[in-house]
Formats: sequence, C-alpha cells, structure tokens
Amino acid sequence: MLNSSRTNSDNACHAFIQIIEQIKGIKYEISQRPDEKNRQTQDVDFIIEPTDKKEQSPKIAVEHTIIEAYEEQIAYVNQSYDIVKEINKRCEGKLPKDRYFKISIPQDFIVKASKRIRNCLIKEMEGWIPNIAKNLNIREQCSLFYNKQKIWLECGGSSSKLNGKVVRIPMSPDKDIWKRKERFRRSIEQKLSKLVKYKENDFTTALLLEDVSGIHCKSSDHWSDLIPTQYQSEFQTKIDYVVIFDSYRNEMILGLIWKEGSKIYSEIPENRRFDCFNFKL
Repeated sequence: MLNSSRTNSDNACHAFIQIIEQIKGIKYEISQRPDEKNRQTQDVDFIIEPTDKKEQSPKIAVEHTIIEAYEEQIAYVNQSYDIVKEINKRCEGKLPKDRYFKISIPQDFIVKASKRIRNCLIKEMEGWIPNIAKNLNIREQCSLFYNKQKIWLECGGSSSKLNGKVVRIPMSPDKDIWKRKERFRRSIEQKLSKLVKYKENDFTTALLLEDVSGIHCKSSDHWSDLIPTQYQSEFQTKIDYVVIFDSYRNEMILGLIWKEGSKIYSEIPENRRFDCFNFKL
C-alpha cells in the first residue's frame, strides 16, 4: 500500500497531467520516478513525457511538496470537509437552488471538539442553515455562536456546480500569516535546486505546491514577497509551471496555475483554475 506522502505526490502529478493535457492538447504519462531510483542524492519526484513518442514537446520534470501553516491543519482540513459533506446531506433540497453558501467553522472547534459535539454541531446546522439561507442575498453574511465559537455563513453567489449546496471556507488565526509566508518561501527554496538541474538539461519544469495554508488566496501578497530574494531570478527563469493545489484526504480538488513561463499571476484568471476530478461535495 502506498504511504500518505507517496499517495499525495502521485495524485498531484496525475492532476497536473490532466491540467497540462488541457493546456497543450497533448497526452502525457509518467515515465520515471527519479527520487525513488536515486536514493543517494535528492532528485525530482517525476518525469512525465508525451504518450505519443512522435510528439516534439520536451519532457517535464515535476516536483511536489505540501505546505502546512500550523499544527493539525491537515486534520482541520479533512475533518471540516467531512462535517460540511454531512451538512450538505442533511440540507439537501432545503436550500435555494439559485445560489450557494459558504460556511466558516473555526479550527479549534473542529480539531479539539469531541465527536459527540461535532455531531451536535451538524444537527444544529441542519436547522440553522436552511432557515438563514433563504433570506441571504449574494455576499451577505450571518453568524452564530455555538459552544463559544463563531460560525459564519455567507451567500457566495450563483454557480451551476454549487447552487443549492454549502461549501467550506477555512479559517486560520491572523497571527499565523507570517508563519505561512515562511513555510511557503522555505518550500520553494528547498525544491528549486532540483528543478534547476533539469531546466539546464532542456527539460520543462513544474513545481506542484499542495497548499493547505491558503497563502495563495491573499491577494495583497505580491509574488516577490513569497520568494526568497536570492532565488527570485532562478524562480522566474528556471521554473516553467507552478501549480497550487487544494486537497482533501490525498485527493487534489482545485488546481491553480500561479506561474506559466515568464508570467506570474497576481490574480489567477478563470481559465487557469482547474477543477480536479473524482471529488464530489
């Protein structure tokens, strides 16, 4: 059985393959796993190449890493998805069908609360959300104090995929913003040298950041604030793709292309946001 880290890396690479196939219109497959073969010195996780060997597109060296902002964050992400999934089951058919809703539940409540208290929360939400949702207009918010924790519900707008459902929006303490930036910088610094070696040998390079920290959502952050100063030139010239993934229990949910060639997006355009497959609310 694959361990969790290997599973995450494999799923991230397969999600990237789906994305790159949509962009380039070429089928790709994993041809090598250098880091497994070369145990003496660290190497990239994957080499992918066109399935059709007649294609002239270069091979792509792919490196994956996970960015976590604080202790127990992955537990918070996984458990909050579980809770919202159950809330959606309980609220099915009870919410307005022309809009969707976003719920924010504090991390401490989800990770530190007992199973019994979490089940009580779900029961409370089953009644509160449909009652509040019918009167919420787009971008309007409402809050509820439950077990001394503040829970937010917001009308997110209209989406053919999400209307009539509740989606989770993570919460994290403001004091952790600096830590999130530091972990983001450190991840890029640690992975950059592996990819530079392949770029200098005429490979295309891709860095996959499985970001459970949410740092990429901070529109006020300029990209240069997240890259260590001494590595900015190499980052710009040696990394062809940087894709940021949101994940749930090793499955990639959403892929955001942050860097593509020399272009670094301060705001990710819609055509560079990709739903990953196999995930259902």
